[in-house]
Amino acid sequence: MLRLHAGDLNRLEDHLLDMRALTGIARVVGLQSSQLRFQSTSLFLDPELAKQKLEGLSRQQLAEFFLLSWHPVTELEQLVMPAVKEASEYWKKMLSFWERRTKFDLGPFAAPEAFGLGDATSSGLMEDQTFTERLQGLWNELKSRGKNGESVEYWSFVRSQDFRETVSRAQLVSFLVSYGYASMEKMGERILLTPNETPEPQREGSPHSFPIHIPWEKAA
Repeated sequence: MLRLHAGDLNRLEDHLLDMRALTGIARVVGLQSSQLRFQSTSLFLDPELAKQKLEGLSRQQLAEFFLLSWHPVTELEQLVMPAVKEASEYWKKMLSFWERRTKFDLGPFAAPEAFGLGDATSSGLMEDQTFTERLQGLWNELKSRGKNGESVEYWSFVRSQDFRETVSRAQLVSFLVSYGYASMEKMGERILLTPNETPEPQREGSPHSFPIHIPWEKAA
């Protein structure tokens, strides 16, 4: 019967631990070796190593490497005779407008009509009033609602049934305040507008700024 003393057991355990450590180290080295082979075949370059190499280069060397690696893309377009001939043949073979129109059932041809200022205004491309006239009209409206220097609640004055009109009125109010036609004061959650009987140029360029968000529900 084989008998092991306590000292022998301790030495055996130490030996087993050493074997496990060596096996772990060998496994790590093997993984590192395969990783290095992969990086070398894929032309991998460690960023820190690249940084050190670049920092060690002189200006002359950097300029030379830049010129060697610089490949600008250029494009040159020019009118050549084959392209001119191709375009000429295309236009010669194209049917006239009237011949092409007969292929579609478009009905009688209506000549285009003139597009006047009234049409531009009704379509929203032009305003029926100048900016100065609109600003003057809004100022008069504010004075009529805020008589004797009374303040008017901002949203009740700016809000309209149409969101676009609400934004337009808010923009004009900002000019009224900037040009000294009215003053604006914020009290808690409320914003108050007070009309001035006459413009006050000295108040132009107020140091106060009120960024006001206009949500959709305010226009309803």
